[in-house]
Amino acid sequence: MIAATQSNHPLAGVLPPKTVDPLVDASARMRKAGMRITKPRVALIEALARRTAPVAIETLHQELNTAPCDLVTVYRCLAAFEKIGIVRRSFQHNGTSMYELVLTARPKHYHIVCKNCGATEPVDYFPIEGVERVLRERGYAELTHLVEFFGTCPACQQQAAGNRVAQAQAATNVPPTERN
Repeated sequence: MIAATQSNHPLAGVLPPKTVDPLVDASARMRKAGMRITKPRVALIEALARRTAPVAIETLHQELNTAPCDLVTVYRCLAAFEKIGIVRRSFQHNGTSMYELVLTARPKHYHIVCKNCGATEPVDYFPIEGVERVLRERGYAELTHLVEFFGTCPACQQQAAGNRVAQAQAATNVPPTERN
């Protein structure tokens, strides 16, 4: 009789897909880079892992107000994380730096940022990777790139259109003596 753990069934060796804990992945990268695992760094990784979109440094600092992490520490940690590839910096239309985790558990993507409301959505299209490959073939190393898209989101477009209609209606309702 064959034991339940022993089988030559084709699916016997199939394992479920691995899920990587962001903190474990980030900690491994920090150790590899020679960085210490500190409470502020762990708190930052956990705060970033809860986010689905890039976040500003000040917002992260406000979230960490109970943790032993001052604003300068947040800036320094994020700069170090960016250097070793744990976070990616992106920008809002006004130039504000935004940060997000770029660990193996998260798919690579870019963003479209609304110029009016600041809403951010992922863009899952990667033509830039072909350019990176060509540059690596030319001998370049430690390549980085920054691609951000800016536009006006559909909700802001609808709101602007509604405002134009309301202004046009208000202009037509003004008595003739007040128009001049």
